[in-house]
Amino acid sequence: MIISQGPGRDERWRSALRSAVTERLGLKATALLLAILLWVIVSARQPTQGYVRVKVVPALDSSLVLLDPPSALEALVAGRAVDIVKLYAEPPSVHRRIDGDVPDTLVLDVTPADVRLPAEFANDVRILDVQPRSVTLRFGSRATRRVPVMSADRILVKDSLSTSAARHVDFDPATVLITGPRRAVRRIATVHPFSLSIARGDTIRHVADLDTTGLGVRVVPSQVKVQLRRVPR
Repeated sequence: MIISQGPGRDERWRSALRSAVTERLGLKATALLLAILLWVIVSARQPTQGYVRVKVVPALDSSLVLLDPPSALEALVAGRAVDIVKLYAEPPSVHRRIDGDVPDTLVLDVTPADVRLPAEFANDVRILDVQPRSVTLRFGSRATRRVPVMSADRILVKDSLSTSAARHVDFDPATVLITGPRRAVRRIATVHPFSLSIARGDTIRHVADLDTTGLGVRVVPSQVKVQLRRVPR
């Protein structure tokens, strides 16, 4: 006579495994999601290191024109993972003032101390390194800028007895555009007209040529209108 032994041990294990996998799936998925979120939150607050982009922001003299945008650098930073991730959207920067007498090609040395963090991260993130340690800026050899027109005692007031420098003169336009080699443009602060004599009491607008002798630049316009200003007594 054969006596039934019931399900074997292997069958019981398989049944238990199926139950563990298929029962209460919603509850298990929620628990798994919560565990992942908790891991993300804890990991985000742990100190770590990472590389972030660094912008180069030169403050240029008005006579300078960059031929190419400065290349970006990379900084190795240490801090909480959540802060480092935020720096991808608001990267640190290097600020440097560039005077007009620099050569056409300028190599700026950069150190970790030159990297400026956004104010909100200044106390929580440290700059460990920056690569590369230099950035090359190339400037145009020609420049353009506006300068004022000044009398420089070249507009004279004359009457029957004497001639003197006019003290109250209006120029139209009051400024002109100069274009030329960058260093020549930087040297020029003002331009002046050739000497012009105007009768005292004359309020008509006169035309004066601008004196560009020895300046080495192009001046536009090359003439201005000159008028003696009435001064109430």
